[in-house]
Amino acid sequence: MKTLSRLIITAALALAPAVAAFAQQSEDDATGGISKLPPARSERLDIFGAGMCHQCEWRPRPKLMAAADQCGRQDDGTPKLATFECGRNPACDTVCNFVSCDTQ
Repeated sequence: MKTLSRLIITAALALAPAVAAFAQQSEDDATGGISKLPPARSERLDIFGAGMCHQCEWRPRPKLMAAADQCGRQDDGTPKLATFECGRNPACDTVCNFVSCDTQ
């Protein structure tokens, strides 16, 4: 009896995503395809300030890029790599600031 109840619970858990998707599809069909789910989270964080002007928040992330001006070139002429912090300024333009030369 214990095995049967475990089997039923496992089957119910396995079918739950399919049942939820079917229910969502039925709801979308009933509402004309308009979903009540919020849109997926964007990687861009937006801040709405006074007057509802669109601004982006500075959220720097490390990025390895060629940096011949800051770190020079290798013996074969290729630029050496450096770590930059890249993010978006308040005008939502991508900005990368030099941090340090890569030691590898």
